[in-house]
Amino acid sequence: MERFRYEILFQKIRNTIIVYFLSIVAIYSLTLKQANPTFLQNNEMSVRLFAYGVLNNFGNVALALLLILIGYCINGSAKWVLKKYFYIYIINALTFIGLFLWSRNFTIADLYNVILPISRNTYPLVVGAILAVAFKDNTKKWFDRYSLNLILIFYGVVFTLPTLFDKDLFGLGNGNNILTAFLLTTLGVIFSTKSYDSLGIKKLTEVGGLLLANVALSLTMPYVSLKVHGDLSTAYRFDVLTSATVVGTAVAAFLLVKKVIAKEKFPEYSSLLMLVFISNTFIISKLISGEALLRVWLLRSVEIVTVIFVLGLLAAIVDSKEHMLERKWKLSELPLVDWIKQVRQDFVDYLIENKYRIINIVILYVLAYCSIIFMSPDFSAPHMGDKATMTIFSYTFFCRQQMIWLNLVLFYLIYRVLLGISNRFWVSAIVNYLLVAIAVIADVIKIHYRSEPILPTEVTMTSAYGEILEMVPKSILWIALIGIFLLVVVILVCEKKARQKRIGIVSRIIGVILATAIFGSSTKINHDNSIAGDFLASYGNNPTFENQEHGAQQNGALQQFLNNIDVTIMKPESSYSRKRMARIEAKYTKLATKINRKRKNKLTDQTMIFNLSESLANPNQLEGITLSRNPLPFIDKLKTMTTSGMMISSGYGGGTANMEYMALTGLPMSNFSPTIATAYTQVVSESRQSITINDYFKKSTAIHPYSGAFYSRKSVYQEFGFQKFMYLGSKDKIKHQSKIGSSPYISDETAYKNVLDLINGYHEGQFINLVTMQNHMPYDGYYDNADKFQVEGNIDDGEKSVISNYSAGISYTDKAVARFIKQIDKIKKPITLVFYGDHLPGIYAIDTNKLEAREADYFIYSNKYARSHGAKKLTKVKHVSPNEFIALATKQTNTKISAYYALLTKVQEELPAMKVYAFHSGKKAKFVDNQGKTIKYSQLTKKQKELYNDLKLVQYDLTTGNQYLIKTNFFKIG
Repeated sequence: MERFRYEILFQKIRNTIIVYFLSIVAIYSLTLKQANPTFLQNNEMSVRLFAYGVLNNFGNVALALLLILIGYCINGSAKWVLKKYFYIYIINALTFIGLFLWSRNFTIADLYNVILPISRNTYPLVVGAILAVAFKDNTKKWFDRYSLNLILIFYGVVFTLPTLFDKDLFGLGNGNNILTAFLLTTLGVIFSTKSYDSLGIKKLTEVGGLLLANVALSLTMPYVSLKVHGDLSTAYRFDVLTSATVVGTAVAAFLLVKKVIAKEKFPEYSSLLMLVFISNTFIISKLISGEALLRVWLLRSVEIVTVIFVLGLLAAIVDSKEHMLERKWKLSELPLVDWIKQVRQDFVDYLIENKYRIINIVILYVLAYCSIIFMSPDFSAPHMGDKATMTIFSYTFFCRQQMIWLNLVLFYLIYRVLLGISNRFWVSAIVNYLLVAIAVIADVIKIHYRSEPILPTEVTMTSAYGEILEMVPKSILWIALIGIFLLVVVILVCEKKARQKRIGIVSRIIGVILATAIFGSSTKINHDNSIAGDFLASYGNNPTFENQEHGAQQNGALQQFLNNIDVTIMKPESSYSRKRMARIEAKYTKLATKINRKRKNKLTDQTMIFNLSESLANPNQLEGITLSRNPLPFIDKLKTMTTSGMMISSGYGGGTANMEYMALTGLPMSNFSPTIATAYTQVVSESRQSITINDYFKKSTAIHPYSGAFYSRKSVYQEFGFQKFMYLGSKDKIKHQSKIGSSPYISDETAYKNVLDLINGYHEGQFINLVTMQNHMPYDGYYDNADKFQVEGNIDDGEKSVISNYSAGISYTDKAVARFIKQIDKIKKPITLVFYGDHLPGIYAIDTNKLEAREADYFIYSNKYARSHGAKKLTKVKHVSPNEFIALATKQTNTKISAYYALLTKVQEELPAMKVYAFHSGKKAKFVDNQGKTIKYSQLTKKQKELYNDLKLVQYDLTTGNQYLIKTNFFKIG
């Protein structure tokens, strides 16, 4: 008995060694082919080249022999196939996960290959082999009618004719297909039932001669190929799995090992998994990286094969110990035909029992599809513009199918959270639909007005929701309320008429935990070496931070929202160090000293007003739009008399706070990471200390005649050091609150009255930051003078009406500015007004990437007293970016500056205006000269590049770095 056990163990070891050796040869050959070492690329004769030819040949012989042995040794059935294929599927999926965690990348095709291996033909050798084994009994019966010699002649014809004529006559290709695997495995089946005695010594001698011929061809074909073709294009013609010499050699090798092979102890899983690794190019490609020594690849091949055998052993253990599949799928209870009928019936019963849950998935799929297509206002495919050859409908369905499923999963996770809380199917499902629909509609509205979806920074402004709702037309709110009421009725009816079975507490908890984990992983999407980020990038997530609208069209509203949850402020600067910042500090301190010698005034003595005029930009500047009268006659005339031009906005239809940030700090948005959507909420909160122009004044006040909740202004202004922030409802009351017509917003004229109170109430210099609200959307019929501004152009009547109403509003701003200028001219102290529109209103059907869509009016006006004390008009400032206002204002008022402002002055004078919005490239700086021409970074001079890089380093130090400059005199005025 003991001896019998040892014999079994010995047979098992012997079989394993044989298969292990064959696997190493096959994998080593495949590894070298994938690695493509230099000697395979040079088209030169070498010993290594000939050795590789022989190895490649033997690798295919080993693979052919392995297939023959599988057919010879393994017995199977249809149920056996199902069971083996299931475990192989699981192992392949786990291998994919492991290789992704190792390499951190894959393609969507690789993922499809794992999920759908049969339809994608991922591992055809496995399918061909197990099908041959499954039909083993039928094959034996069919081939019993023919002699072995006749069968071998048939095989000889099938493999010899394509080899001789170098034509794929029977669709065998290079052998990596189901048909080749089936034929070779079936040959093993035939050998298991036929006698070999009839082959005789003579036949064996012929086979031996074939073996020698095979080696000879492997050695000589590289030489022949180089001589005839001048390259290695036909060097390996006979070194493929379908070559007659390879198959013949495999048969000869089989005849040698069949006497020592034990049929009952063959390593089934290891053999089949070897076929998976050989078939699936993704696996080998991930295991090969760069070029190495041949012995290194041999060692790597041994490691790969060892892992395969370990996985095969584990699968065999699970297969023998775990009978879950047999119980769950009734594999061992019924004959095959009855089993198929039972499976079909169980499937139908499952569909009927869970029809509402399946319908829920279908609805979520539709919502996921809609959450992508509705992100395109004109339903054109993203990034294609006028060259688009497909709509967003077909583009999303055929090109971004994976993102539909990703959004479906995300919506389903929200449903599972609701289900975990309520444990009521209809409540969870319908409330989920409502939440998704509201979010998509909100995104559609925002994209319509501002060309970007809702971002996380805006959701954090919870205290501003009341004000946001006031902007929504009342008709939409009533429709929403009626819709919510109807949904409540539907929920109640469904819960009563079609109540679904509740789920257990464990399932509820698992659903909530899984949803929390997946949504929580979004905080790591933008981190380097993040598993979530690497997976989504490989999966097809394309954030397109430089164009959030296109990002939503690529990924869907929810995924684009998650892409923006956690962002990097600025990418690390390689040249950043304490010493480098010290050199910059010294460099611009010296420059400031030089500049200050020529300047007479002190900044603290000035009364400086930065006035952001909401959405102010003359419609006449747009191509194709002409108004019957100019809504800004005074401002246009004033611009000819003082420092003025066009300010380049970072936003279209929105982004007010970003213009504020640049104006107050001197830091351009374009230097931040493309993931930064709103500096106020994403940058200021992360910075230990911010430097703004109001820091240089004894008194500073911010005024915003609306809610103080937007863009977290309350905390931001406090961080900036403003002593007062006056808004509706603030402790420091806004005294004047008049409006025009039926407008819900405080007028600009009234805003200026509040500013005059501050000016007249303080005799020394001060800084005032005024952000008006009068011209904020929507642009309804608030004013009775809209008919005076008739619009001409190739646009529809609805757009003309909106533009007319908007023009009527800014005409009131023009009159208010005229009165304010007249009033400050009477005040006997230096007052300078920096006036700028923050962006165009989102009411035009234009290409928002064009410069004209980003140009807002600006001017810098110093009152009579200031002009009589050194203030002067500046030239060559036709195009500026908001971060230049500090340099322009201090230069115009002839005031002394700090080293930091000396840097900003140098930037303003020597660099073209920064294009503070990015399209096509969110990482490469672009500029605009005074002629409106775009200048690339590469077109700058060496001196300009050095200046720009100095600014970037200062910005990095202040916002992300160690703030070395804060501890120096860089920001102090000497």
